[in-house]
Amino acid sequence: MRLFLSIIYCFLNLAGCTDAGNRTLTASARENGTVTLESRTEVRMGRARFACEASRADRCWYTVFDAGREVRAFSLAAREERLVDGLPPGFTLCVTTNADKVTKDCKPA
Repeated sequence: MRLFLSIIYCFLNLAGCTDAGNRTLTASARENGTVTLESRTEVRMGRARFACEASRADRCWYTVFDAGREVRAFSLAAREERLVDGLPPGFTLCVTTNADKVTKDCKPA
């Protein structure tokens, strides 16, 4: 049975029927041994779950980019999560501890 399922999965993969966009993005920073930022973003089946686990400002600011262009910006309180649908496949992300605008390279704008 295992062999049969492996063969089926192989054919589905060759046909492009699996979601290769599943990924997990983490951002963390420490200053003098103290956590200043801890964030986790999981992308599964086209849905992204953003989780601000810790921030020295008690908020995480997110900027989502597609091909270098900002497509969404929002903030979450520490220990808050948000599900987001409809983001472009392969989006990039910057997470900061302040509301300042950032470039696609996560540098101050």
